[in-house]
Amino acid sequence: MNRTQRLSAGLLFSALGATAGAEQLTPLGALQGANNDGSIPAWEGGYQHQPSGASMQTSTDPFASDTIEFYIDKNNYENYRAFLTPGQIEMLRRNPESYRLNIYKTRRSAALPQPIYDMAQKNARSARLSEDGNGITGFQGYYPFIQPANGLQAIWNHFMRYRGGSLLRKQTQIITQASGDFAAVGIEEEAVWPENLNDYDPVEDQNIIFMAKQKVTAPTRLAGTILLVHDTLNQVKQPRMAWLYNAGQRRVRRAPQVAYDGPGTAADGLRTADNVDMYSGSPNRYEWKLEGRHEMYIPYNNFKLTEQQLNAEQLIQTGHLNPAYLRYEKHRVWKVVGTLKAGQRHIYQQRVFYLDEDTWQIALAEHYDSHGSLWRFSEGFAVQYDYADTPWYAAEAIYDFNSSRYLVYGLICDADAPIKFGFKSNKSEFTPAALRISGVR
Repeated sequence: MNRTQRLSAGLLFSALGATAGAEQLTPLGALQGANNDGSIPAWEGGYQHQPSGASMQTSTDPFASDTIEFYIDKNNYENYRAFLTPGQIEMLRRNPESYRLNIYKTRRSAALPQPIYDMAQKNARSARLSEDGNGITGFQGYYPFIQPANGLQAIWNHFMRYRGGSLLRKQTQIITQASGDFAAVGIEEEAVWPENLNDYDPVEDQNIIFMAKQKVTAPTRLAGTILLVHDTLNQVKQPRMAWLYNAGQRRVRRAPQVAYDGPGTAADGLRTADNVDMYSGSPNRYEWKLEGRHEMYIPYNNFKLTEQQLNAEQLIQTGHLNPAYLRYEKHRVWKVVGTLKAGQRHIYQQRVFYLDEDTWQIALAEHYDSHGSLWRFSEGFAVQYDYADTPWYAAEAIYDFNSSRYLVYGLICDADAPIKFGFKSNKSEFTPAALRISGVR
């Protein structure tokens, strides 16, 4: 960050005047200052480098010269247990000869457009949970609860975080067997939030969070299948609406199971519908408990996963991703525990989420079965897409400890174009009729 950017960030902090006790806060409610030993630095505005024509540019790694400061493996993880999650410890235990966490210098790179910060500040004064907790009132756009009073409010921040306003990406989903054999599925995804829908109706569409399409492009036996989703804010009042185009039958039908623990697209049973984006959909089946801020080693600034020269043969290993391509840093996170409500149904009895305080994005997640055993562990590999001032994932991984298989979702390193953010669309492009037109195998 140059001197001008630092001064701008300092003026912003002063203008906001927000504090947590004696602590200065960032525009999204994170602690602005460094931690006690300086291993987590102060936030100084994040990494912003937005060239003209930014929407089609490729993100660059501003920290490429950083070297590994130390690593955590089977021999020393007990020394760092306080900064590790049960899922990370289980990964180290299960893969003692090949798995480790490469720890780098902490870089608080998160940066968003100023209008998004303004929304978050306004929401902090006016946003409220609906009476049943299944929706929000008195908020605009993004980040309704930057000073959360409970776990449900923190989860809503993850759901309602900024992801560029619209996005188009070509990604790869890889399913890896216990033997190390793997298969790849090509997927093209497009999602648009209300501000980028030209014909959004604030009355008719007021419960719509975003509209999205997901098209399978490979392998041939699956290619042509398209999923259309209208995601809703209050999914108890108005359930998520989904349609599926079947390429073999050349017909569109409603897809009622694209929610909660319905099966994920072409995932071979390794993820649920609400495992996408680490957690998505409706939080209504769980009781949520906020367990405060913690310092943890989490995946961060994983620019190596965006490099086009990286291929699956290099990245995929038996039991886990190749640690050489992963970066971990110490950051503060909000820990939130969700426990299934009495009388509700879900394959996960309990879920534990660790939300990065600078972005409200889930960094790590643990999913427990009905017996209270740790079943699955997820990682979200964060990247700051500097050309769009957008923090998001370079990929997500979910490890199944029962089957010793794992899935990587959203991998963009082998795409022929970068993620496109910030474009405009029409609602007519996200209708069942449009699905039939675009559904050509």
